[in-house]
Amino acid sequence: MRKLTTILAALGLLVGLLPGATAGPGPQGVSSDNIEQVTFLPFEAGTATGANFFSQGKSRYMIVTGWKTFSIYDVSDPGNPQIVGTPVPFGFKFENEDVATNGEIMLFSESLPQNILHIWNIEDVSNPVQVAELPGAGQHTTDCILNCKWAYGSSGAISDLRNPAKPKLMKEKWTDGLKAVSNQHDVTEVAPGLVISASQPMVFLDARKDPRNPKLLAMSEPNEQVGEAPVHSNIWPRKGKDKFLLVTGESWSPTNGSGQCTEDRNQGFSTWDATKWKKTHTFKRIDVFKSKNGTITDGGAVVNAPFGCSSHWFTAHPKFKNGGLVASAWYTQGTRLLKVNSKGKISEIGWFLPHAGATSAAYWVDNEYIYAVDYQRGVDVLRYTGKG
Repeated sequence: MRKLTTILAALGLLVGLLPGATAGPGPQGVSSDNIEQVTFLPFEAGTATGANFFSQGKSRYMIVTGWKTFSIYDVSDPGNPQIVGTPVPFGFKFENEDVATNGEIMLFSESLPQNILHIWNIEDVSNPVQVAELPGAGQHTTDCILNCKWAYGSSGAISDLRNPAKPKLMKEKWTDGLKAVSNQHDVTEVAPGLVISASQPMVFLDARKDPRNPKLLAMSEPNEQVGEAPVHSNIWPRKGKDKFLLVTGESWSPTNGSGQCTEDRNQGFSTWDATKWKKTHTFKRIDVFKSKNGTITDGGAVVNAPFGCSSHWFTAHPKFKNGGLVASAWYTQGTRLLKVNSKGKISEIGWFLPHAGATSAAYWVDNEYIYAVDYQRGVDVLRYTGKG
């Protein structure tokens, strides 16, 4: 994800000043009648990129990262998150938008200006400490594998973290032998040792026996990508037991200067059939949802930044089972609340459109609360009040 934050900020400000922008639940944005904004957490560095959640004892926490700091919040009461200690500064590092943690260590994957994987000990949430740096392993995103004993980077790096203070970069890559794979953006561990990539095509790998040499299990059908654009991220609910694989796509389209979600720059959220992969070794796309421009009060931004029509980080509702609710970030289109029916068809049932925003990620914290992380603003704490 290669974003131009100055363009996002300028266009986000324009959206915030357009007529109708004062409607809705409060001063931070407008929403459908089944979503309310509970509170707002301004991010100290101004570039909140992503988050992750973990538990210690009876308490639950959220890590929010940016380009200059990260912060930890106690979210045991999801409607009233409280920062723990103070923000942790570390200087400019890009970008760690998909935070990886097992509740003991946290991985900050720095691709720019240096290619370094930073390993932090977060067992004392009030005093996180960096315990190691691993040059060559800091790719655009990095995910924990097998309870953070290993890590996979988006460009293929495999890191041995069995001793977090003395990490090792393997000579092998998880992309070895996958000559057809390109445009890797992320990897997701759907169950211990079972990994699916956000790439063209998507690949499903088994790293349980040998993380250094994962076995290819299945891949998406050729030419069946999300909106024919690079895959950004994916989730396979219920640890890979659900019949649907959920996917978002992202693209940059500088040829269109209209700021509108036209077909050439409109990348969406899609559902994929995951019921036949053991037999066919493939996943097949079912449906795609794409955002539309609007008048703000109808949930659609009037104009968009170059990435504004692309879906981004998303999560499935905790009770998602062969269908259900999904909360997805959509840059200047805010947070979109989608429903997947039992056949994999997608419909939109709600939205939250912040003023002057650029929403990076939307996380279901529990059955009701959604945290929307925003590049330009911070974190919107939203509550879903509808049915289902």
